[in-house]
Formats: sequence, structure tokens, C-alpha cells
Amino acid sequence: MKRYNALIFRAPWLIITICSALMILSVQPVSADSKSIAKAITGDKVELAGKQYCLADIDAPEPTQQCTLANGKSYNCGRIATTALMDLLAGASVQCRPTKKYRNGCAIAYCKADGFDLSANMVHTGWALAAPEARGRYTTIEGKAKAGKRGLWRGRFVKPWDWRNQRSATEHVR
Repeated sequence: MKRYNALIFRAPWLIITICSALMILSVQPVSADSKSIAKAITGDKVELAGKQYCLADIDAPEPTQQCTLANGKSYNCGRIATTALMDLLAGASVQCRPTKKYRNGCAIAYCKADGFDLSANMVHTGWALAAPEARGRYTTIEGKAKAGKRGLWRGRFVKPWDWRNQRSATEHVR
């Protein structure tokens, strides 16, 4: 009887020890591919697990870029594009799958927030455009955003790549 009683008292400690060991072994370090809290840097760039990723196949207005509403009023569309991406990231579990390409030192990646493609969502809301080099990946979505007058399509704007070219040409003249 003493042997049985001793086993009963040791068994819970044994179970707790085994469970603790299994929990410790199952913890994985956070990497850029794992789910982590993401932060919007611009309308097409996120920071995840300490690394910056440029969203693949889209281009959003630059942070200081101005656009014009249909009524002629000017607004900072770059800041609003960043805020739109921030909204898509809020409370979401984000994963980025980097490609082997880089743009301005930023790893180009396909990122998802709660399973939804961030690039597609930014184009859908009208706060980003399908990049010309994307070979039509998001052009259908862009056409629907334009037809629905969402985001940038509510007024007039310079395409982000043209805006950057105009800025760099102006800076070379100075």
C-alpha cells in the first residue's frame, strides 16, 4: 500500500514536469515568416519582426505626395495611403513571404493580414496602384477600384512612379 501511495504523490509532479518540457520545446522564435505584429511604414511598406518589406506588385503614393479631390481640394494622399495600410494591419495576424528581389534596399514580399493579400486590399481600396512591372497581377482589382471611385480614384493624382521621376528630375535641376 505504501508503494501505491508514493506513486500517487509523485505522478502529478511527473505529469507537470513532462507538460512543462513539452511547452518549452514547442516555443519557436519569431521570424519574418511567422505571425507577428506589423507596422505600416508607408502605403506599400510594412515592418514585421524588425524587418521592412515592400509589398509586391503595387505602388502607393509617397508619404509627402499630394493629390486633388474632384472638388479641387488638395490632400496628402501619401499619408492617407499609409493610414489605409495601418487599418488593414490593425489587430491582424500578419505573415510576409519575401521574394528574392529588393527595391531600394527593401525586400519585396507577398504579405497577408489574417490570410488576406495586403497588396490586393490596398489596390481594392484605391490607395495603391498595380505596379507596371507586375504584369497585370492586380489590374482587374484596380479597374474595379477606379470604376467605384475608391481612394485615389475620387479625384486626380500623379501615379507614384511618375511623381518620383518628377521629383528626381526637379532635384537634378537645382
